[in-house]
Amino acid sequence: MVLKTELCRFSGAKIYPGKGIRFVRGDSQVFLFASSKCKRYFHNRLKPAKLTWTAVYRKQHKKDIHDETATVLPPYTRKLTEVDRWCTLKSSGKEDQRSLRFGMQPEKQPCGSSLSQLQAF
Repeated sequence: MVLKTELCRFSGAKIYPGKGIRFVRGDSQVFLFASSKCKRYFHNRLKPAKLTWTAVYRKQHKKDIHDETATVLPPYTRKLTEVDRWCTLKSSGKEDQRSLRFGMQPEKQPCGSSLSQLQAF
């Protein structure tokens, strides 16, 4: 079942059926208020834009930024770099346990330090 909610004419709050205060002005204009506080401020002619708890103030001062879809960040993408893992493991003194466990032998390529030694000859 869908409930028809209305908005308070002063604060901008949602008003569910059976709640709120309805005021009809002399020119037959209908105002619906969420609470007696909203009704009192309306009749005292206070501006909702000057009260920090109203929706008008929050919209003017950009307080509800998380509701706007314009400021969505782009998805995080990872930059891939190519690394010779066997060379780095060999130079650090560790063996690739996973490849040895499954019987796979990685291609043995000379590391950067041994490559410079080979080029020296």
